[in-house]
Amino acid sequence: MLRSLLASLMLILAAGARAETPSLDWQKWDNTLFDRAAREDRYILLHMAAVWCHWCHVMERTTYRDPAIQKRIAEKFIPVRVDQDADPALSYRYESWGWPATIMLDKDGNEIFKRRGYLPPELFGKLLTAVIEDPSALPSYQPGAAIDSNAVALSDARRKRGEALVLESFDPVNGGFGDTHRFVHGDTVEWVLERSRPLQRNPDNAPWLDVAARTLAGARRLIDPVWGGMFQYSDKLDWSGAHFEKLLNIQRDAIRSYVLAWQIGHDPADHAAARAIARWLMEFMRSPDGAFYTSQDADAGPALHGDAFYARGDAERRAGPQPPIDRNVYARENGWAIASLAALYDVTGEHALLDAAISAFDWIVARRRAPNGGFGHGRAADDDTHLGDTLAVAEAALALYRSTAERRYLALATELGEIIVRDHSDPAGGYFVRRPEPGAKGVLAKPVKQIDENVAAVRLLNLLARHTARPAFREAAERGMRYLIALAEDDLVVPGALLADRELGREPAHVTIVGAKDDPEAQALYAAARTYPTRYLRIEWLDRREGPLPASDVEYPELPQAAAFACANGACSIPVFSPDEVHGIVARVDDR
Repeated sequence: MLRSLLASLMLILAAGARAETPSLDWQKWDNTLFDRAAREDRYILLHMAAVWCHWCHVMERTTYRDPAIQKRIAEKFIPVRVDQDADPALSYRYESWGWPATIMLDKDGNEIFKRRGYLPPELFGKLLTAVIEDPSALPSYQPGAAIDSNAVALSDARRKRGEALVLESFDPVNGGFGDTHRFVHGDTVEWVLERSRPLQRNPDNAPWLDVAARTLAGARRLIDPVWGGMFQYSDKLDWSGAHFEKLLNIQRDAIRSYVLAWQIGHDPADHAAARAIARWLMEFMRSPDGAFYTSQDADAGPALHGDAFYARGDAERRAGPQPPIDRNVYARENGWAIASLAALYDVTGEHALLDAAISAFDWIVARRRAPNGGFGHGRAADDDTHLGDTLAVAEAALALYRSTAERRYLALATELGEIIVRDHSDPAGGYFVRRPEPGAKGVLAKPVKQIDENVAAVRLLNLLARHTARPAFREAAERGMRYLIALAEDDLVVPGALLADRELGREPAHVTIVGAKDDPEAQALYAAARTYPTRYLRIEWLDRREGPLPASDVEYPELPQAAAFACANGACSIPVFSPDEVHGIVARVDDR
């Protein structure tokens, strides 16, 4: 402990001693860098950082302000700094390396070196020298076995192996998975929750209930008790070693997990956790015009680290410097926030949550949709469109369709599904983050696939196929599944592959409300239906004044009062007229 404190003090003192040294002349990332590197016989030094990243700040205050390091860089390198939140394609290429990531490229775009984490000046100087004196190519890691063009489902053996891997990685003492960090990974927790139900029909699900309960109980230790929101992760297995960054993807996964846990188990602690996390989004992360910002840093400055700041009460926090908020507005992060708030609205009925989600959605559609129909990350421009942004907005649209039954949301999700297939498909299987820009060289000319996005794309496209009865969406979902199957053969992306495989292999829970949308009885039925405990839900509201449903595969009778029907496998339940009966009829046809 003493050694750690002394090391931290030395870093702070070193930062202060170099405070007068100017920062590097960081260049903007674009393809013209390679032409310049060729003309000047230089390498490109790529510093991938994040606004919220503590060790990025330390490296910029120490290593990159060291006069000897600056002199060495000036001799042979073009220094480029990229905010990883602002450039998803680059971020996903190097995300496994963590931030800060240091990558050195030659004039042809080939990687000659990459290293994760903080590099102190002495070590960094040696690495710069080594690259100059003896550069050697370091190929990118592309996970996964060869893609089988015929496989569209996991084998029984692979499913069992996947489930076994999840259980083997579970920590029965503290909850969570693995033997290093603790955090909420949405696909893993969702798989566990899905497998935990329904106990009354399948007693074999009992172990999964304990896995879910212990994990979510432990994760509550990462929720800020004063302002709400969830910290990024814990470096201690008992969830007590919080790293205090608050990122939008962490809030998305946590809110969705606690909402689903509440829907299944009705534990008030899960309900309270979801609301506490959303409170930070609502109170601290909304721009004046309703969109959502990107992240909040861990530290309130070099001298006020997160562990000291977040130990304070509300008044003391507000009285002094606060961890800075990254006020960039990205389509992807807004999609995450919108879908999360919509899910929480579904179980609380709090209209402030839905209003905030709709306000952000309208802002993003108006200001981030590119001419090609996809969504730009930080600009409404074709050259800034990424799979993650278009995908997140499509998921948000489907979430709002579930919350409101307004068909405009399903129509936009359908459009965006078509654009994902058009612009991001790999014919061999899976979906690219984005296709390389013209002139891209070396490793940067190779398109990247991001695992979690491919899971989400498969699940979105399959659900669109169910909602719209369009075979092309089913085929597109199977194309993505082929990529996930290849990864699963390497024991990668196990929970996500299990979720996608499970959904592709069965119809979703399906409930339809028949009645006028201004009828209070129909409204009450719909409010009950949208709380059914699964994200894999086909939910519809047939108000005959709006015309037939998008997928008119069921004929519903005319009745004198509003009614709910549950349908699957070509058959429908008898109608029910009370909100208390809705979950029962859906459960009976929900093939789990």
